[in-house]
Amino acid sequence: MTFTERYTWAGLAISLATFVGYWSVVVARAVTDGLPLVDVAWRGPMLWSLVLGGGLYAVVMPALWLRGRGEALTDVRDQEIERYAETAGARIVGLAVPAALVVLALDVPPFWTATVLFTGSFLGALTSTGVALVAYRRGL
Repeated sequence: MTFTERYTWAGLAISLATFVGYWSVVVARAVTDGLPLVDVAWRGPMLWSLVLGGGLYAVVMPALWLRGRGEALTDVRDQEIERYAETAGARIVGLAVPAALVVLALDVPPFWTATVLFTGSFLGALTSTGVALVAYRRGL
């Protein structure tokens, strides 16, 4: 397994943990407080999930890099897979942006705009990661 593939797996784990953690907190608050999702205190959990996810990513990347000292970090195949995967993920994120603009234009609560952007970004990253991991296993 190359450095880039290990890095991709780590990113997938961090993304899933962050996204599931955020939604677990928000849904638990909605259920325990008997509130609709719009009225739940969602801003703090979202900010914390972004900060903790980014922090974990910042710790894991150097750790993986240090572990792989002496080996080639990327090659032509890695670069081609990364370009292909990023294109797939960018398409999903590209759909989330106009969807968020529509939500804003409909003047709905900010929760829904943030949710569209947060979920769209997650789905874009998930798509990119999935495409990359499939490409590592089966080839382009």
